[in-house]
Amino acid sequence: MPIPKRPADLRRSRAGLAALATLTLPALLAAAPAGAQDAALRRFANPPVALPEASLGVPPPSSLVEQKRGAVAAPDTRGTIVYDFDIRMVEGKIYNPWTKTDDTVKLRAYQGTMVDPAVPFLAPTITMKPDQTARITLNNRLEPEPGCERNILSVNVPHCFNTTNLHSHGLWVSPTGNSDNVMITIKPGVSFQYEYNVPNDHPAGTFWYHPHNHGSTALQVSSGMAGALIIKDERKPFVTGEGRKVPGDIDILLKDSKGEAFPDKAIVFEQVQYACRDAEGHIEPWDKSLGVTLSPWDCEKGQVGQITSYDQFGPNTQWQNSGRFTSINGRVQPLIDGVTAGRFERWRLIHAGVRETVNVQFQRLKPGAPDARTVAAADQPAWIAANCQGAPLPSWEIALDGLTRAQARQTARSILQPGYRVDLVTYFPDEGSYCVLDSSSTGSANVSATDKEARLLGVVQATKGTAPSSADPAALLRDQMTEAARRTLDGAVLEEVVAGLANNLRLENFVWHKTVEEKELTGAQELVFNITTDPSGNAVFQVNGESFQPNRIDRDLLLGSVDQWTLTSELASHPFHIHVNPFQIVEIRNNEGVDVSGNALPANAADEQYRGLKGTWKDTLWVQNAGSSTPNKGKYTVVVRTRYQRYIGEFVLHCHILDHEDQGMMQNVRISVPDGKGGIAHAHH
Repeated sequence: MPIPKRPADLRRSRAGLAALATLTLPALLAAAPAGAQDAALRRFANPPVALPEASLGVPPPSSLVEQKRGAVAAPDTRGTIVYDFDIRMVEGKIYNPWTKTDDTVKLRAYQGTMVDPAVPFLAPTITMKPDQTARITLNNRLEPEPGCERNILSVNVPHCFNTTNLHSHGLWVSPTGNSDNVMITIKPGVSFQYEYNVPNDHPAGTFWYHPHNHGSTALQVSSGMAGALIIKDERKPFVTGEGRKVPGDIDILLKDSKGEAFPDKAIVFEQVQYACRDAEGHIEPWDKSLGVTLSPWDCEKGQVGQITSYDQFGPNTQWQNSGRFTSINGRVQPLIDGVTAGRFERWRLIHAGVRETVNVQFQRLKPGAPDARTVAAADQPAWIAANCQGAPLPSWEIALDGLTRAQARQTARSILQPGYRVDLVTYFPDEGSYCVLDSSSTGSANVSATDKEARLLGVVQATKGTAPSSADPAALLRDQMTEAARRTLDGAVLEEVVAGLANNLRLENFVWHKTVEEKELTGAQELVFNITTDPSGNAVFQVNGESFQPNRIDRDLLLGSVDQWTLTSELASHPFHIHVNPFQIVEIRNNEGVDVSGNALPANAADEQYRGLKGTWKDTLWVQNAGSSTPNKGKYTVVVRTRYQRYIGEFVLHCHILDHEDQGMMQNVRISVPDGKGGIAHAHH
């Protein structure tokens, strides 16, 4: 049933917005509480870099070269980066648009070099280059939890909230030892050093890191324990003497007419679902007569918001009911300045939240509009309708999940499910302000499965630029990327790249994974997500009819094999994520059997997120069931292909609604060396 709303004490009459709109910004700020005045001074900033790249002593990048058989291995010239992060319980402030003041919160957080104490719930950015090693020490400074594992009824009951580990989401590195090994647990008082050896043929792109300890993942990520992990390089595409094409990095094309790189913004979306509780442990505000928590959640003066239990997630306490706002780099509704009108920028969008969809859209902000941060959250939908005007601005998706697309896709909005990344080229044509919206959407396309109104994520302030406002941004982007190619490349590769850009911004020379042809396939896998109930009526989260068991290998696969996977969901929609090896999308069939992953206009709003995905590489993908478990009532079929390359060992696949994962919607996968006879080679001891 719908969650009851709070009484009108937090809500300004929407009719009152007409009078509000006549006030000037100085008058609004003078009349606003201190929290609102402080909020007006907030500014966007890229997440802090743990160690500034300039101090790493990394030599200039060179093109990837083919290693001849029998040649002496080239030494690692790129050195090792060392990071050191403490994990602590940290107190800080988070702006609350319902009250227009800051809430005091106390949450688990990564603390390292360069962290801004004013924005403590945003992890530092890790920056690397291919052929480089990062050593990351985690020092777990959280309080001990004696007996936390002995006191649980099942491994799939969330537990041990101060135990942690680390996952490098999307990196193509080993899943074993002290690399991207999510089977490790780091208890309070323990330090452990991870080592990520990024190969020299790793794609440059946008990745991220977060905890992945089964039983505490959602609670820790919802606290803001997540950070950007960015691989940067400017390798040129080339052709070997044997005629093999080697791709390059899209970074070499993202430069303006002066040869300067497009400004680069890392945008980490977080959904910090903190709560305050009454003396009996109920989430505030608790309605005794109804026996429910009202929406939105509230913290009274003197209370400290925390994330202490999994009753803060789930169908009855989902993100929309909480009333919390998705933050950008630890700030709620920041002002994003430093943007020049008529200049392209690269925005690296990272959905580091737990369980709600984010639909990024840009619209012009009406000149003279009142500052949104002086408008209570209840009135903001009307403020958006009145002040965010005109058609959405175009932007260009150049990479998904850190992997360059074969063709840049112009779009009016980018749909991010939990775990997704989208690299956007943005363009704000004129001087002035722009709304950054989490746009309205239908329930069938959202984690919450309910229709939602648009919400304001932030405001862009663009200063005057040199490009004429009448410029065609699509043509301008093509021309600037073509100029960059001509400055950097030559010969047949240059001709091929320029021809691709002229053909609707095709980027095949910058895609690091080759298309998986049907003739390569050696096997098939099926995966079915489901939520059912046990005899007591408790929800049971399953993959292929079973909940997670840590000592069971669910899929035993061979190194070098190539599989086609068929993904479906029996109840609700779930973002599928698999570690280590990404996958290529073959088709996505709706409940009527129509493939909706092509470039044609989607049949309905729910299908929009699948448009243009055919042939694209990803590591996380929405598996939709917008109806019930009845056949042809909303169940989609997703078909992908993947190769198991280079790395052996155990890792996991799971739903990236992280509380689903913690409660059993996960499987163990093992990649083994083949024995040459169709089986697994076993070592002799």
